[in-house]
Amino acid sequence: MKIKVIVDSGSCLSQQQAQRAGLEFLPLQVMIEDKTYLDGIDLMTESLYDDLDNGFMPQTSLPPLAMIKDLFDRLEKEQVSDVILITLSSGLSSTNATIQAISKEYQIKVHTFDIYSTLAVEQYLALSAIRLVKQGVEIDEIMNRLKESMEHSKGYLMPENLNHLAKGGRLSSGAAKLAGMLKIVPILEVSKDTQGKVGKDGEKVRTMTKAIGKVCKSMIQDIKDGEYEVYVLDSRSEKYAQMAEDLFKDEGIEVHRMSIGAVIASHTGNGAIGIQYIKKVKGH
Repeated sequence: MKIKVIVDSGSCLSQQQAQRAGLEFLPLQVMIEDKTYLDGIDLMTESLYDDLDNGFMPQTSLPPLAMIKDLFDRLEKEQVSDVILITLSSGLSSTNATIQAISKEYQIKVHTFDIYSTLAVEQYLALSAIRLVKQGVEIDEIMNRLKESMEHSKGYLMPENLNHLAKGGRLSSGAAKLAGMLKIVPILEVSKDTQGKVGKDGEKVRTMTKAIGKVCKSMIQDIKDGEYEVYVLDSRSEKYAQMAEDLFKDEGIEVHRMSIGAVIASHTGNGAIGIQYIKKVKGH
């Protein structure tokens, strides 16, 4: 049995970083004006942030179909028997379903599940998968361990405004305008509880400081009785990311800092904060 792990750029990994880790990489596409870029290949996160600062409203799309086919052509030639597929939530993109559909043309078994998330959670699951493959763990056991961790994961996004989410169809323009008029900082959950879609917290919060405090307090309660990885991500919002990190550190919780990847930042805009946790994968 020869196993490979495929991840997409929703994981905040570039192609180079994925390859160094032993992962196969598929880039989502980002359209800016009349140009189309491959996230993590010819579009890096900081460059996308610059475009956002300059007022551009990027659009995103799943990886090019030709690249998916080329990847499976190569894997088949390399006599790969099984693939572990880790992609961003099906509630955010049709990437997973499309890859599965194309894979049916090949004699390669695809093992996958909806992670109901993206960003750091996606990256952690992909890196855990490849490490377990290298350890020689049986593929069914690998999938069971990944799913168990996913069941104990959660993430929140707090964008400075909702214009980009509305533009990308992730939120209604009416809701975005109302939040802006009321000066509400939205707390948007993306987890199994929201089926991997962008869901709104019911409570109205009027400052980013209060939103971060609310999310951190809730997460600290969630993870107090287990071993978890905790991530604070931002798109040029260093002040508030540091605030979130400090709240966890005050409770003795280690935090990993990351930038929100280009394909997700296209929908959140700059000034956004993401906070995620996931139960540690057994053996990782």
